[in-house]
Amino acid sequence: MKSFPVFERRVNFADTDLAGIVHFSNILRFIEEAEHAAMFSAGVAPVSNVGGFPKVHVKCDYRSPLKFGDVADILLEIVKMGEKSLSWNFKVYAGQRVVAEGTMVTVFVTSSGEGTVIPLGMREALES
Repeated sequence: MKSFPVFERRVNFADTDLAGIVHFSNILRFIEEAEHAAMFSAGVAPVSNVGGFPKVHVKCDYRSPLKFGDVADILLEIVKMGEKSLSWNFKVYAGQRVVAEGTMVTVFVTSSGEGTVIPLGMREALES
């Protein structure tokens, strides 16, 4: 449905474990950074006084390790926009090597935490 520009992130020393490999949970943090950058690029704040888009489901297959100094290129696309939710595909690369790939679902919630319809302005910005 909608692809976003590649998000580039260099692996910092603090992202790694004692083996010098990025801990699996940090890959998900990188993906969230890319998601926020994608939404901002579309003119949508991922979190505001109106509400936000927390994850309700994430599936990630890890294919290859990332190490300190590697550059991760993260590709994101919205593959389905529901009334209240966004379904995303993601792929993380280090050069030509696939590091991780998967899907996630985010749901729009009000600032009080209740799921609700994605506001029309946000929907239009994410569709264009």
